Amino acid sequence: MAGMAVRPATEPVALARRSTWRQGSRPALIIAGSIGLLVVLGFASLMYGAITLSPSEAWSGLTSESDVFARNVVWQIRFPRVLDAMFVGTCLGVAGSLLQGVTRNPLADPTILGITAAAGLGSATAIVIDPQLPQWGIAMACAVGAVVGAGVLFVIAWRGAISPVRLALAGVALSAFFGAAIVGLLSSSRTFLQTSLGFLAGGLYGSEWRDFRAMLPYAIPGLVGSMLLAGRLNVLALGDDIAAGLGVLTDRTRAAILIVCALLTAAAVSVAGLVSFVGLVAAHIARFIVGNDNRLLIPVSAIFGAILVTGADLVARLLIAPSELPMGIFTAVVGAPFLLYLVKFRG
Repeated sequence: MAGMAVRPATEPVALARRSTWRQGSRPALIIAGSIGLLVVLGFASLMYGAITLSPSEAWSGLTSESDVFARNVVWQIRFPRVLDAMFVGTCLGVAGSLLQGVTRNPLADPTILGITAAAGLGSATAIVIDPQLPQWGIAMACAVGAVVGAGVLFVIAWRGAISPVRLALAGVALSAFFGAAIVGLLSSSRTFLQTSLGFLAGGLYGSEWRDFRAMLPYAIPGLVGSMLLAGRLNVLALGDDIAAGLGVLTDRTRAAILIVCALLTAAAVSVAGLVSFVGLVAAHIARFIVGNDNRLLIPVSAIFGAILVTGADLVARLLIAPSELPMGIFTAVVGAPFLLYLVKFRG
């Protein structure tokens, strides 16, 4: 991990350099095509499930009330799940982009740095205490857990100043610790069999409008905060001495970014459980297309995160239909080889 910090993801030379390929129209075309792919995946998610709707039935269910059955299937079951998937992917993609920038480490991700596990521990604790806790309460518990976990990460990594290397190493250790605590809590609970699989592997089974509404108070401030911090993150990439000379409070900026990442991760975990590798993959794909300017990198990471989670959820529903698999299996199938590739060829 320490070796990866030698060539940071947002080093000044890379930040300043823009190839002819990136300056041309191809990135804009790829982004437009990616948005189109997301729309296609979203509409396919409205069509397919335990009951298959034709394109016309799905469209009718989405836009009119002439077909009561299709309307109920689309609006009460599938459309909120599509929105949940897109927002979960958006939050994790943005969080991954921020963390890779603030740690200057291409392997940074909410899961790897322990923020996902911290949010999960907050949720698991709340569920064990009150198995009937409403969704807004679970979301709040995730937010508290994630913010506390980010605070612990910051304190451990701080030694007069924040070292990106210490931040990354502390995150790995905390992730393992919080993950073990989650398993211990859930295994001691009477609700273990009912809650553990979907939560630990990550999935959107049974997600509803209440899940979407519960995540918004954390997702929206997190997304807005990420864009407000994008410029400071660009300056921070130039190095702490230069950033301080330009008036950026480096440690406070890192603390603010960790809090924003905690809110985004909490919003995702409260709905989908412990989904892994989304931020890692989405941020790297976005960086390959638009470079390291966080003002572009953050929104493009959001798009690819939404694509990854929406696509994984669709595959999870179709592979053994009418039953379904945990969606997190498929994000791990994509993300784990991607991580090994980064370690092998980008280290």
